[in-house]
Amino acid sequence: MRPGRSDGSGIVAELPLLVGTPPSWAELAADDLPSFLADHAVCEQQAALFALNLVAHYPEDDELVLKMAALAAEEVVHLRRVVRLLHERGLKPSRRRANSYVHGLHQRISREREGDLKVDRLLVGALIEARSCERFTCLLDRLGDRDPAVATLLRDLGPAEKRHWKTFHALARREIDAPELGERWLRWLGWERALMTARGVAPTVHG
Repeated sequence: MRPGRSDGSGIVAELPLLVGTPPSWAELAADDLPSFLADHAVCEQQAALFALNLVAHYPEDDELVLKMAALAAEEVVHLRRVVRLLHERGLKPSRRRANSYVHGLHQRISREREGDLKVDRLLVGALIEARSCERFTCLLDRLGDRDPAVATLLRDLGPAEKRHWKTFHALARREIDAPELGERWLRWLGWERALMTARGVAPTVHG
């Protein structure tokens, strides 16, 4: 293994995702880090807002409130790190924009019953964090020693996203029986896999 390179196969192997990111995406992102970082800043903003939105929807759920508040605070720390890197390079974050990957997941959320809505929101959060973990790890492995500052960022953020998807999944697990959750999670994983089939063509976090 080259100096500065991190083998993330262990992290990726522990993720629940049914399909991996094409290696070509990691090369695209490695060759266009300004675009990746600018988009990454937007994703960190959205992640923090999503966690806080769950707090607003479920203030009576003490465990959720505490864990989502902590997760949002951590995402803001990540945002500050990405913004600092951008500023050091004379770059700025992207403007807030529609994320077709996230939108595609949100379209699948069941809104017929409040209990289903809550579980689906949490499972969507788990999927987004798991995919981000996988993408960060793939990019880190491809980046090698080409950009030590970005490599350090990704080396920290990959494991954090791994913790985050598990937090979302654990919160969902409290809401329904294990067999029902297992079936629903498999459906979500299948939908996420379908969304990923047309991706890997842009140097953005979920492109």
